[in-house]
Amino acid sequence: MNTYCYSWQAELSEEYCEAIKSLYLEGKTKEAKVGNVANIDKSVRSSNVLPCSFDSKHGIYLNRIIEPYITMANRECFGVQLNRYFEFQIAKYGKGDFYDYHMDSNIYDNSSQRKLSITVQLSDSIDYVGGDFEFSKDIGKLDQKKLREKGTILVFPSFLYHRVTKVTKGERFSLVGWYEGADWI
Repeated sequence: MNTYCYSWQAELSEEYCEAIKSLYLEGKTKEAKVGNVANIDKSVRSSNVLPCSFDSKHGIYLNRIIEPYITMANRECFGVQLNRYFEFQIAKYGKGDFYDYHMDSNIYDNSSQRKLSITVQLSDSIDYVGGDFEFSKDIGKLDQKKLREKGTILVFPSFLYHRVTKVTKGERFSLVGWYEGADWI
């Protein structure tokens, strides 16, 4: 692995960002869960999401947009074996919403594990206050001005601790997704 993340600033067009947001606004959203836990834990995560599984029409549409970025980031930086995407979620963080430090990867009794995570900024930075995407202190700081630009894409290994700070005003929309590969062993 050459770096801990790979990004494209303001890469997706306004039209793509708005089309993805419209899927959320027209879909059946749910309160976000933490991992595979059936209960919603608002002390760790507060937001609403539209899940888009790998076999859904929305998942297939989103993968067509996102997979070239995963492929390039994996080739240039990470070099992990990938099988396919696991799921996408279109998330909305309103006032008071956040997601505390967490990893997207867990050790499951599965032959396939989440290996690369992706997040796409769908909102203009002026649409909300707070809601910053951050890695844990031991990993490093990101340039929030660049990261908050609409259409910015960030790819990183799913085992890195990260969070979304509390939104104090407005609404933040993002697309997140996970790509799987064979078990880490």
